[in-house]
Amino acid sequence: MTQRLKVVQPIVIVILLTVFLHAWAVSLLPQDFDEPIYVQNAFDYAEALRSGSLQAVIDYPGNPEHPPFVKLLYAGAVLALGKAATWTNAFFASRAISAVFGVLAVLFVGLAVDPLAAGLLAVHTLAVKYTSQAYLEAVPHAMMVAAALAFLGVEKGKVNRWFWLSAAALGVTAASKYSYLPVLLTVLGYLAIFEKKTPLRALLLYGLLALAVFFALDIHLWNDPLDRLYGSLTYHLQYAQGEHVQEVGYPWYQPFIWVFTSAPANWHPNVFFYFGFDGLMAILAVLGLKREWKERRWLAVWLAAGIVFLLLWPTKWPQYALTITPAICLMAAESLRRFVRWVRDQESYWGYLEGMFPRPGRWLWIAIGAFALFIAAIYLSAAVKLAVGRVGWSNMTAENSPLPDNTIYDILPLDDGKMLIGTEQGAALWTPPETTDQPAAWTFFTDENSGLAADRVLSLARGEDGTLWFGTGDGVSRFDGEAWRTFGSGDLGLADDYVLALAAGPDGRLYAGTLSGASAWNGVGWSPIEQVRGRAVFALAAAADGQVIWFGVETGAARLEVQDGTWTEYPAEAPVQHILVASSGNVWAATSGAGLARLEGSGWVYYRTGNSGLPYNTVNWVTEVEPGVLWIGASLPTSAGGAAARFDGSEWQVFLRNNSGTSGAEVTAIAVQSDVVWMGTRTAGIDLYQLGRTK
Repeated sequence: MTQRLKVVQPIVIVILLTVFLHAWAVSLLPQDFDEPIYVQNAFDYAEALRSGSLQAVIDYPGNPEHPPFVKLLYAGAVLALGKAATWTNAFFASRAISAVFGVLAVLFVGLAVDPLAAGLLAVHTLAVKYTSQAYLEAVPHAMMVAAALAFLGVEKGKVNRWFWLSAAALGVTAASKYSYLPVLLTVLGYLAIFEKKTPLRALLLYGLLALAVFFALDIHLWNDPLDRLYGSLTYHLQYAQGEHVQEVGYPWYQPFIWVFTSAPANWHPNVFFYFGFDGLMAILAVLGLKREWKERRWLAVWLAAGIVFLLLWPTKWPQYALTITPAICLMAAESLRRFVRWVRDQESYWGYLEGMFPRPGRWLWIAIGAFALFIAAIYLSAAVKLAVGRVGWSNMTAENSPLPDNTIYDILPLDDGKMLIGTEQGAALWTPPETTDQPAAWTFFTDENSGLAADRVLSLARGEDGTLWFGTGDGVSRFDGEAWRTFGSGDLGLADDYVLALAAGPDGRLYAGTLSGASAWNGVGWSPIEQVRGRAVFALAAAADGQVIWFGVETGAARLEVQDGTWTEYPAEAPVQHILVASSGNVWAATSGAGLARLEGSGWVYYRTGNSGLPYNTVNWVTEVEPGVLWIGASLPTSAGGAAARFDGSEWQVFLRNNSGTSGAEVTAIAVQSDVVWMGTRTAGIDLYQLGRTK
């Protein structure tokens, strides 16, 4: 009984540790690049299953390069959630499924081989990250471990239950993700042929069972299996040579960087608070290669086959390293155990530590453990709240995308999901990918490669005829798709070269607000707006019918009746930086110090920090994302930084760094396109938020 407890206790501790770390990672990891793709696939599969259309599941066109099994597991979570299947709930449910398989991989290693190796796998940052996200890695990673370790239980020259279990696990691995197969088949082939001396007839039966499981779970192959399998496999070869992979440009030795560093600890220091020991584990594994070649050659084969595969395969994504993390942990554990044994031998002879440090009592360890659990529970509860707030958020910066600069002045939605972005280093046209597995396309306009007047693009507008207008620090530029034309202050009527705001009316006119007034373009020439001559015009907005133009100036807002030229001013308590004419007809003004203002009669109703949920009284932008729902961009009045807020007319929701995925930078522009809110910032590029949805 005592001996059994000595074996069970380490495994229980390791499982508790890996459960905690996976729950922590599920809660805190920001949304990663491919997670929205797989969650969307899950929603689509769930919709097809809910309607009873198995054929729609089989022929589902999304993400065909990867088998559907893991995505179907995620779809099962969507179905189980029922009416509660919001994007957020489905996202976390999918992550939870991944985490379960991440924990299972650790459990398999601990029960089958070595609790210490399981402990190393439990804290391996690459393994924890990619088996805690809604990726495809956790299931094949766990099944790869199961297939390899189960074969260790096969008796030489015989067939037993472990033999069939290994075959089934191989089939599940293949139905989960193809990239694990080259390494796993090499390990299983070595074990079967050289160590277990498995008869050829048994190997054929093994392969038939694995193929049967694979085909049963990879339902995408049920129609035209050979052609679809060929298409999936060749896609990976083409993708490896594609634009996105070439653009990232990882060197041939990048897998060594993933293996010998704890990259996730650098990416997510709040998640991997223990900094990570991936590199140390890899070093310990390499130091034990000679030993393992003599004692457990299958492990050396596993590591070598994995390294060869990672080096040869052109796509160097970090998650591919999960094909060898179990082998690294198993080898490192033995190296570590022998090192500890050597240290103990030295200590037993010299006795230095026993004299310097008295041995603590059992109750001290219990008290330390209880305190650690208490602190962990507090932090985990806070992490869950923060994680929920971060769902749906992502950030586009000059460092992680082709965005030319992190200073954004304006964002303009165009047709077909395109977005035109005005930055400090020119304008960028973002075109969404045609399919989920392709990167977005970018087009750049600068004063060197186009007719743009200057690289500082402060404002944007689109005419009824599709003409694009750019307000820059050196005049207005117009692009009709073929030719450019620039207007400066030397042209009759344009008040100033520094163009702060643009607004296009449905009558074909364009209005430009500058530091020294405003002007209107009628298709032939510019006409000054006399009422604001010599005054800075910070904002412009055209009513839906084009008969009213609103101006934001230092003293408030003003209204111009286009037909008869009637001019009406509405003084405000602070300069108006942005104006919105909402779908309801309400006029909203973003002010520089007086908060958000709504025009009521001839005066303003103010929403400030003292009487509403507005985060700061300096408001840069206000946009209506759907009827009656506003998004507000605000900034700290005396220091860098800011926040976004949502206001539905009664309730406020503020987005800060401690409760969402926002960058925390000052928000300078907001636009919505295809259920995504784009928030340009002063210093951190663009924050993007996927609006919540239920399917």
